[in-house]
Amino acid sequence: MKHNLSDFNVLRTKLSISIIACAIILLAPTLAHAVQQLDIRPYEVPDECSTETSQIRVTVKGLSYGGMLTVGLYNDPDNFLSKKGRKHRVRVPATDKQHTVCFNLDEHGTYAVAAYHDIDADRKLKRRWNLLPGEPFGLSNNPELFIGFPKFSDSAFTTEGKGADISIDLVMP
Repeated sequence: MKHNLSDFNVLRTKLSISIIACAIILLAPTLAHAVQQLDIRPYEVPDECSTETSQIRVTVKGLSYGGMLTVGLYNDPDNFLSKKGRKHRVRVPATDKQHTVCFNLDEHGTYAVAAYHDIDADRKLKRRWNLLPGEPFGLSNNPELFIGFPKFSDSAFTTEGKGADISIDLVMP
Protein backbone atom coordinates (compact mmCIF):
# COMPACT_ATOMS: atom_id res chain seq x y z
CA MET A 1 0.00 0.00 0.00
CA LYS A 2 1.42 3.36 -1.05
CA HIS A 3 0.92 6.55 0.86
CA ASN A 4 1.58 9.89 -0.62
CA LEU A 5 2.58 13.09 1.13
CA SER A 6 -0.99 14.50 1.17
CA ASP A 7 -2.23 11.40 3.10
CA PHE A 8 0.50 11.97 5.65
CA ASN A 9 -0.40 15.67 6.00
CA VAL A 10 -4.10 14.84 6.51
CA LEU A 11 -3.20 12.27 9.19
CA ARG A 12 -0.83 14.72 10.89
CA THR A 13 -3.54 17.44 10.89
CA LYS A 14 -6.14 15.07 12.41
CA LEU A 15 -3.67 13.97 15.08
CA SER A 16 -2.81 17.60 15.92
CA ILE A 17 -6.49 18.50 16.23
CA SER A 18 -7.06 15.50 18.53
CA ILE A 19 -4.16 16.48 20.76
CA ILE A 20 -5.38 20.09 20.97
CA ALA A 21 -8.94 18.95 21.78
CA CYS A 22 -7.66 16.69 24.59
CA ALA A 23 -5.56 19.52 26.01
CA ILE A 24 -8.56 21.88 26.00
CA ILE A 25 -10.73 19.30 27.77
CA LEU A 26 -8.08 18.66 30.42
CA LEU A 27 -7.31 22.34 30.97
CA ALA A 28 -10.88 23.68 30.78
CA PRO A 29 -11.38 23.97 34.58
CA THR A 30 -8.08 25.80 34.95
CA LEU A 31 -8.85 28.11 32.04
CA ALA A 32 -12.34 28.83 33.36
CA HIS A 33 -10.92 29.72 36.77
CA ALA A 34 -8.29 31.95 35.19
CA VAL A 35 -10.94 33.79 33.18
CA GLN A 36 -13.37 34.23 36.07
CA GLN A 37 -12.62 37.48 37.87
CA LEU A 38 -13.83 37.36 41.45
CA ASP A 39 -14.84 40.60 43.13
CA ILE A 40 -13.19 40.01 46.50
CA ARG A 41 -12.38 43.29 48.16
CA PRO A 42 -9.39 43.89 50.47
CA TYR A 43 -11.57 44.19 53.60
CA GLU A 44 -13.16 40.79 52.81
CA VAL A 45 -9.92 38.80 53.01
CA PRO A 46 -9.86 36.40 55.99
CA ASP A 47 -7.32 36.71 58.77
CA GLU A 48 -4.39 34.30 58.75
CA CYS A 49 -5.35 31.16 60.69
CA SER A 50 -3.38 30.35 63.84
CA THR A 51 -4.13 28.14 66.82
CA GLU A 52 -2.00 30.54 68.89
CA THR A 53 -4.24 33.55 68.19
CA SER A 54 -7.62 34.28 69.74
CA GLN A 55 -9.84 33.74 66.73
CA ILE A 56 -12.78 31.86 65.28
CA ARG A 57 -11.55 29.22 62.83
CA VAL A 58 -14.38 28.15 60.51
CA THR A 59 -14.10 25.03 58.34
CA VAL A 60 -16.77 24.96 55.64
CA LYS A 61 -17.47 21.63 53.95
CA GLY A 62 -19.57 20.69 50.94
CA LEU A 63 -18.25 23.14 48.35
CA SER A 64 -17.74 22.52 44.67
CA TYR A 65 -15.20 24.15 42.38
CA GLY A 66 -15.96 27.67 41.13
CA GLY A 67 -17.49 30.86 42.42
CA MET A 68 -16.71 32.06 45.91
CA LEU A 69 -17.34 31.13 49.51
CA THR A 70 -18.87 33.86 51.67
CA VAL A 71 -18.70 33.56 55.46
CA GLY A 72 -20.31 36.03 57.87
CA LEU A 73 -19.68 36.43 61.60
CA TYR A 74 -22.64 37.66 63.71
CA ASN A 75 -22.84 38.79 67.33
CA ASP A 76 -26.25 40.52 67.48
CA PRO A 77 -29.13 38.12 68.28
CA ASP A 78 -31.76 40.69 67.26
CA ASN A 79 -30.25 41.18 63.80
CA PHE A 80 -29.01 37.69 62.99
CA LEU A 81 -28.40 37.15 59.25
CA SER A 82 -28.88 40.83 58.44
CA LYS A 83 -26.21 43.31 57.45
CA LYS A 84 -26.87 45.29 60.62
CA GLY A 85 -26.05 42.28 62.82
CA ARG A 86 -22.94 41.17 60.93
CA LYS A 87 -19.64 41.88 62.66
CA HIS A 88 -17.44 40.81 59.74
CA ARG A 89 -17.66 39.04 56.38
CA VAL A 90 -14.97 37.25 54.38
CA ARG A 91 -14.92 35.90 50.85
CA VAL A 92 -12.50 33.43 49.27
CA PRO A 93 -12.41 31.66 45.89
CA ALA A 94 -14.14 28.26 46.05
CA THR A 95 -11.34 26.04 44.82
CA ASP A 96 -11.76 22.92 46.94
CA LYS A 97 -14.41 20.78 48.67
CA GLN A 98 -13.63 22.44 52.00
CA HIS A 99 -12.09 25.71 53.14
CA THR A 100 -10.99 27.09 56.49
CA VAL A 101 -11.31 30.82 57.08
CA CYS A 102 -10.45 32.70 60.25
CA PHE A 103 -11.69 35.78 62.09
CA ASN A 104 -9.41 37.40 64.68
CA LEU A 105 -11.31 38.26 67.86
CA ASP A 106 -11.21 41.69 69.49
CA GLU A 107 -13.14 40.30 72.44
CA HIS A 108 -14.67 37.03 73.53
CA GLY A 109 -18.41 36.63 73.45
CA THR A 110 -21.29 34.80 71.85
CA TYR A 111 -21.20 34.52 68.07
CA ALA A 112 -22.86 32.70 65.17
CA VAL A 113 -21.52 32.06 61.69
CA ALA A 114 -23.34 31.79 58.35
CA ALA A 115 -21.73 30.58 55.11
CA TYR A 116 -22.84 30.11 51.54
CA HIS A 117 -21.31 29.06 48.24
CA ASP A 118 -21.90 31.91 45.81
CA ILE A 119 -21.73 29.66 42.77
CA ASP A 120 -21.96 32.40 40.14
CA ALA A 121 -19.83 34.84 42.21
CA ASP A 122 -22.34 37.69 41.88
CA ARG A 123 -21.92 38.56 45.61
CA LYS A 124 -25.59 37.74 46.33
CA LEU A 125 -27.25 34.76 47.96
CA LYS A 126 -29.86 33.40 45.58
CA ARG A 127 -33.28 32.84 47.17
CA ARG A 128 -35.94 30.31 46.28
CA TRP A 129 -39.68 31.05 46.12
CA ASN A 130 -39.99 30.33 49.88
CA LEU A 131 -37.09 32.73 50.64
CA LEU A 132 -34.78 29.88 51.68
CA PRO A 133 -31.33 29.89 50.05
CA GLY A 134 -31.06 28.83 46.43
CA GLU A 135 -27.32 28.16 46.80
CA PRO A 136 -25.52 25.83 49.23
CA PHE A 137 -25.85 27.38 52.70
CA GLY A 138 -24.98 26.52 56.30
CA LEU A 139 -24.85 27.88 59.85
CA SER A 140 -22.66 27.20 62.86
CA ASN A 141 -23.93 24.21 64.90
CA ASN A 142 -25.48 22.95 61.60
CA PRO A 143 -29.15 23.42 62.63
CA GLU A 144 -31.83 22.03 60.33
CA LEU A 145 -33.56 24.47 57.99
CA PHE A 146 -37.30 23.82 57.94
CA ILE A 147 -39.63 26.74 57.45
CA GLY A 148 -37.51 29.85 57.60
CA PHE A 149 -34.13 30.31 59.19
CA PRO A 150 -33.06 29.15 62.65
CA LYS A 151 -32.69 31.70 65.45
CA PHE A 152 -29.36 33.11 66.60
CA SER A 153 -29.53 30.83 69.67
CA ASP A 154 -29.66 27.73 67.39
CA SER A 155 -26.33 28.69 65.82
CA ALA A 156 -24.66 30.50 68.73
CA PHE A 157 -21.41 29.48 70.41
CA THR A 158 -19.21 31.17 73.01
CA THR A 159 -15.52 31.92 72.67
CA GLU A 160 -12.79 31.94 75.29
CA GLY A 161 -9.03 31.46 75.43
CA LYS A 162 -7.73 30.82 71.91
CA GLY A 163 -11.20 31.19 70.40
CA ALA A 164 -13.27 28.48 68.76
CA ASP A 165 -13.11 25.92 65.96
CA ILE A 166 -16.37 25.73 64.02
CA SER A 167 -17.41 23.30 61.29
CA ILE A 168 -20.22 24.09 58.86
CA ASP A 169 -21.73 21.61 56.39
CA LEU A 170 -23.25 23.40 53.42
CA VAL A 171 -26.60 22.03 52.28
CA MET A 172 -29.09 22.93 49.60
CA PRO A 173 -32.36 23.49 51.49
